[in-house]
Amino acid sequence: MRKALSVIGLALLLFLSGCDFKDIDLRIFVLAIGVDPGEKEGNFKISLKLAIPQGDVTKIDEKMQIITEESQSISEALRRMKSRVAKELDYSHCKSLVLGEGIARKDIQHVMDWAVRRRDIQLILNLGVGRPDALGVLKVRPKSEHIPSNSLILAMSGQGTESPFITSVYSYQLMRNVYEKGIDPILPIIETNVDNEFIINKIALLDSQKIKLVLTPNETRLYNLLSRPNLRTNLPAHSEGIMYQYYTERSSSNYKILNLESGKASIRYHIKIKGILEESSSPDLVTHGKLEQIAAAGGKELEKDILSLLTKIQASGLDPFGWGLHYGARHFNNDTEMEVWKGLYADLDFQVKADVNIKYSGLIK
Repeated sequence: MRKALSVIGLALLLFLSGCDFKDIDLRIFVLAIGVDPGEKEGNFKISLKLAIPQGDVTKIDEKMQIITEESQSISEALRRMKSRVAKELDYSHCKSLVLGEGIARKDIQHVMDWAVRRRDIQLILNLGVGRPDALGVLKVRPKSEHIPSNSLILAMSGQGTESPFITSVYSYQLMRNVYEKGIDPILPIIETNVDNEFIINKIALLDSQKIKLVLTPNETRLYNLLSRPNLRTNLPAHSEGIMYQYYTERSSSNYKILNLESGKASIRYHIKIKGILEESSSPDLVTHGKLEQIAAAGGKELEKDILSLLTKIQASGLDPFGWGLHYGARHFNNDTEMEVWKGLYADLDFQVKADVNIKYSGLIK
């Protein structure tokens, strides 16, 4: 019996193919992908930012190359690109996918479906909207960048700069929120300027297919304040005609959905901030009593700005915070709960309370 199994095993080995491994010097690494509308209706213009290994670790600047191809199919465009390079395209280090604004304002589902199906692209791919197009974003190479596309990767992932205006969105998050009921997806907007630099200070709110609303930089900061803990930023406070700015050392935000039994729901937000006075437009000494006055003024100002943001998002009909998901998790009629929530959402009332505690003035008396 054992001899028969051994013979069968050896016979099966004859049908196995050899290893498809290629040495690193036979590969070109794709670090970023850009997707724009093609010149022909219905086509995609695909751009790849390539890093070419030099084989010398002492080199400061690595070589890079951008190639583009247009086709009705993303997969077909990538296959055609393989005939334009001498080495194998390797996507294992690809960390950024930039959607041109023309794609993001029309339909992102086709691109997202391809990105999550592609076997050699990781689901922790960072996504953003390139304005005016994705190719322009890929062409940017700041003077501080020595590794191709590294500045974009560091900014979008949060591993480098910690900006209150940047929101990291991974491909698995976007795909989940596109199809999940009760929450809508968001994407950061990546703009370029004449100085060959990135500007990432806005986010786009999407429905299941395309951009419906773009937040201003200040609204983007407030969105991040509400959606993640301990946002490091500065916020304004105006008291007795004097402008102050305080730095947020710690911040937290939580909300509750109330009054559901009455048929008209309300959402109550509670924001807590501990901060340091960072700037004053007056040279006058800031006492402890003055700090409390500034904190109270800052809290009132923050409440007003957040209420304005929430009302604006509600008017768009979108739900990037996942209020509907929160509601559905606490109601157990899967056939009707989302329809009930849609009826409640349009008439939501918002209550915002901000507790700001400024600990010290930043100066020694």
